[in-house]
Amino acid sequence: MTEVPAEKAAKPGLNIYGCAAVNPSKCTIMAEELGIPYNYINLDMSKGEMGEEWFKTINPNGKVPAIVHVKEDGTKVTVWESAACLLYMADMFDKEHKFSYPVGTPEYYTQLSWLSWQVAGYGPMMGQAAHFNRYIPKADPYGSWRYTSECRRLHAVLEKRLANTEYLVGDRMTIADFAAFIFAHSARWCGVDIDDFPKVKEWRDKIAQRPAVQKALLVPVPYQFSDAAVVDAANQDTLKMIRKFGTLGIKGATEQHSKEATAVPSDHTNYVE
Repeated sequence: MTEVPAEKAAKPGLNIYGCAAVNPSKCTIMAEELGIPYNYINLDMSKGEMGEEWFKTINPNGKVPAIVHVKEDGTKVTVWESAACLLYMADMFDKEHKFSYPVGTPEYYTQLSWLSWQVAGYGPMMGQAAHFNRYIPKADPYGSWRYTSECRRLHAVLEKRLANTEYLVGDRMTIADFAAFIFAHSARWCGVDIDDFPKVKEWRDKIAQRPAVQKALLVPVPYQFSDAAVVDAANQDTLKMIRKFGTLGIKGATEQHSKEATAVPSDHTNYVE
């Protein structure tokens, strides 16, 4: 089995594997809000560390975040995918249910529903919109239209929910809010004007002002994709570099598995002028 490099190995306690990206922020926010001591292990995207075999022993999918919890008795629990990480952290560290609900309660399943909505729809669609609006090597108006429109639809879902409740699950901020917040915090980067969704903006700004959230968004570097950051003149050179590197990285990763779509008899009959 491939050995994890010593400098990347998990230490006693909670270890969060991440990088300067969107999804790992969910875990740092949860850890900071709960006051959990944690070891942040930063993966270098420029070196392709997420694709290295040692990291795939932690997350076979080669993505972040992942967590390794080294317990006091020396046993280890490894969890990957952001929703699973948040659920594990709630189970292990939020015994008083400050940011979660007890398993089996109606509120728990509402929390689980909104968390699932984020990881199944809101996050992936925002990611696709960011790709077509910020990283694509050659302009694709249809892709941009398709995913930006879907993101606006999802924001409308969020807007309707937040018109009737302070947080996604009543008056308590939960892991569902942490998961959705980081994408609302990155709305402009994905092509969405948050001002079109005033309840979402109010909810987002309220969470963003929390001291623990602000601290979490400094790890491993100050968060680069917030609405304020992406229009800051001082950040444009960095963002241009991120876009260039991101485009090349996405292209390289995709080319490894590139193949024409498998045909079916009805192909092309949906094409319209």
